[in-house]
Amino acid sequence: MTAVKCSCMFGPRTGLNGEIVHSGDCRVINPVRHASWQAILALVEDLPRETGGTDRSIGEFTEDGLGGSSMRATYKVGQVDGSDMVYTITVTVEQSADHKDKFWGPGGTRDGDDPTRRVVVGGEHFMLGDDRPGDGFKGFGGRRFDIQFFDGRTVTTRDLWYQGVVPPKWRERYPDNARFVTTQEAL
Repeated sequence: MTAVKCSCMFGPRTGLNGEIVHSGDCRVINPVRHASWQAILALVEDLPRETGGTDRSIGEFTEDGLGGSSMRATYKVGQVDGSDMVYTITVTVEQSADHKDKFWGPGGTRDGDDPTRRVVVGGEHFMLGDDRPGDGFKGFGGRRFDIQFFDGRTVTTRDLWYQGVVPPKWRERYPDNARFVTTQEAL
């Protein structure tokens, strides 16, 4: 882990119009570090100021290279008796991936689908609806789709429902099985 200092850690800057601004690249270069410092500042606002002066400092900012980070700061409040009340504040951010296993994985929501109605194009998952005439509630507002399946079927529907992008973890389970074609190609 390496300790790095964020330029906005030294407090907000005041712009020409009196608006509080931060280093121009802080939020862009490391949004987690910036947000961590902002969280510490928000916590400090609610801590008691009591009678003496205050002091805040960053002890360290660490990143584990896996998306996790931690920022430790101290906030000191001078006491009447000459001592300091010291608060140590730690903000930790852990990053992880959600592959939406309960939706895409075995035993998940998609397992209840009729596989013959499944349309996967470019890693995006759709389901063919019932396409009942007169039904006013249709996927994509009843827009026409011409679909050519890789097994040779061609389907025209005005009732296609979108389930979302299939996460990379589940692309082997839900590989592309069709492509959208023009009306002329469908004929």
